[in-house]
Amino acid sequence: MSQLVWIHRFNANELGLGNRGPFCLVPVEARNIFFPEFNFESNPYINEEVTVLFHDVNTTCNATYSKPPSKTEHRLSLSGFSEYIGDETSNKNITPGAIGCFYRKDDVLHFSVAQTDTVYDQLLKNFPSRGRDNNLVTRVVVKDKEAQEPRITSQLNDNLSHIFIPKPFLLLAGISGTGKTRFVRQQANSHNLNSKNFCLVPVRPDWHEPSDLLGYISRVGGKPEYVSTKVLQFIIEAWKAVAPNSNNDGMGELNLNSAPYWLCLDEMNLAPVEQYFADYLSVLESREFIDGKYSCDPLLDKSVLKTEGANIQKDLNLVDDQNLWEYFYNNGISLPPNMIVAGTVNMDETTHGFSRKVIDRALSIDFGEFFPNDYKKYMERTQNKPKTMTYSTKTHFSRTTFECSADIDGSKTATFLDEVNNILRNTPFELAYRALNEALLHVDIFKPDTEEKLQAVWDDFLMTKVLPRIDGDDDKLRIVLNDKPVNLLDQLETVLSDKLNLIWSEDKKRIDLLQIDENGLEIDDILCRSRKKISWMRNRLDVNTFTSYWP
Repeated sequence: MSQLVWIHRFNANELGLGNRGPFCLVPVEARNIFFPEFNFESNPYINEEVTVLFHDVNTTCNATYSKPPSKTEHRLSLSGFSEYIGDETSNKNITPGAIGCFYRKDDVLHFSVAQTDTVYDQLLKNFPSRGRDNNLVTRVVVKDKEAQEPRITSQLNDNLSHIFIPKPFLLLAGISGTGKTRFVRQQANSHNLNSKNFCLVPVRPDWHEPSDLLGYISRVGGKPEYVSTKVLQFIIEAWKAVAPNSNNDGMGELNLNSAPYWLCLDEMNLAPVEQYFADYLSVLESREFIDGKYSCDPLLDKSVLKTEGANIQKDLNLVDDQNLWEYFYNNGISLPPNMIVAGTVNMDETTHGFSRKVIDRALSIDFGEFFPNDYKKYMERTQNKPKTMTYSTKTHFSRTTFECSADIDGSKTATFLDEVNNILRNTPFELAYRALNEALLHVDIFKPDTEEKLQAVWDDFLMTKVLPRIDGDDDKLRIVLNDKPVNLLDQLETVLSDKLNLIWSEDKKRIDLLQIDENGLEIDDILCRSRKKISWMRNRLDVNTFTSYWP
C-alpha cells in the first residue's frame, strides 16, 4: 500500500499577487492525489471541483482542478483559499515562499502550509525536482506486516524508477527488430499524455539539408511563405508545455515539471546526419541553465518568422498563444528544454557512418548491451524494465551544485578520465573538455554512494561517450608507448582493469543504472560493459582487420 505526497513552494505569481487569480500547476506525478481513479490517457481534459481539508485553519475549502483543451498543464485553482492568501508583509497563512503539502488519506484531500526554515524547506533543497527547489512528489510506501520498516522514496528523483539523462540526444544502435523505436514510444507513453509528447519521423535517404526537418521558404505564387514541418510543430508543442507563463518580455517561469517530449528519428543514418541535422547539432551545445533561467541559440532564426507573407503563426498553431508567438517573433525558435531526440541506428551497407562531431554531442547506446533481448525471461514474463528517462536542467558542471558522496568534488572522475585520455592522446580519438564536463554530469546525475557504483557510472560513460569514437584498422589503432608500438585497445584494457578493479573481472558484478527488474527492484548482477565491448572490438579487429563500436 502506498500514498502520494506533493510538497510545493508557492511564488507570488501563483498566489494571484500579480494580474491573475491564484492557482498552481500540478506535476504529472501528483495528479493521482486529486483524482486517483481518473484515466487521463483516455480523457486528458478535466474540470472538476475538489474539497480540500485545510488543517491550518481547521476548515474545508473548495478548489477547481482543470486541464483545459488550450493548455498542456493541469491546474489547481486556489481561489477558494483567497482569504488565507497574502504577501510577505501580511499575517496570512499562505504567502510567497510558503510550502504547501497535499496528500490523500481515507478518500480525504489534506492540505497544510509550512514556512521557510522548516523540514519541508530542507526537503525541497535536498531533493530538488529537475534542479529546482519548488516541487517534490514523494510516495510513502507502507510495507506488509512481515516487512521491517516503511520506506519513503521520491517519485521524481528515485533512481530505482526514474533517471535524468545528461544529454537530450540519444543514438540507439542495434540490429533490426530489437525494439529501439518501441523503447522511445514507451518512454513517452510512461507520462500518460496519450502520445502527445511523442513524434515519430522516418528518415529518408534523400535528406541532405535541414529544410527536410525544419521547413523552408516557398516562393510559389509570387509571395514568400514559410512551409513548416511536423518536427517544427512538435517543437512548438513542447514549448507550450514547458512555457505556460510566457509573455512579451520572455518565457516567464518555466514549468520544469512538464513531461519530456520525445522526437524519434527512425533509421536516422539512412541519410548523412551531419547534413540534414546540422542546425540541431550546432544549437544543441548552446543550451544552458543559469540560476534557473534557460537560454539557447535559435534553431530557426527570427528573420525567417518575419518573412513577408508568411502564415507560419497559424501553421504552428500559435494563433491562440500570442505571447509565445511574439517571443518567437522577436527571438527566433530555440530548442525547448523538455525535448529529447532519439535516433534509431542500424549499421549496414545501406547506412551512413557517424562523424565524431555527431558522436561527441550524443549519448550512444548499444541497445543489445544496455537493453538485451532475453528470450527466456520473455517466455517466463520476468523481463527487466527500462527506467523512465527525463531531461535534466544540468548542462554544465558546477562545483557549487555538484553532489556525490563517492566523489565529493569530482576529482576522482577527472583523474580517471585523464588516465583514459593519456592512452588516446595524439590520436583522432583524444577527448576534449566537453568529455570531462559530461563525465562529471554523469556522476552528478546518478550520484553513486559507493566506489563500486562510481565505477559503474564510469563504465557506462565509457560505453556511451568514449568507445563509440574509436574505429579503424591496425595502423589507425597503433600508438607508441614507452617507445614501443602497442594496440590502443590492449592498452585501454590494461588501464581500465586497474581503474575499474571493483567491477572489471568476470567474477565481479555491478549495478544496472538504466534498468530495474520486473518487481521494480535494483539489478546488481550485470558484468562490466566496457570490458565486454573492448574484448568484442579487439576480436573483430583480429578477424576483419577493422573494428568499430557499432554492432
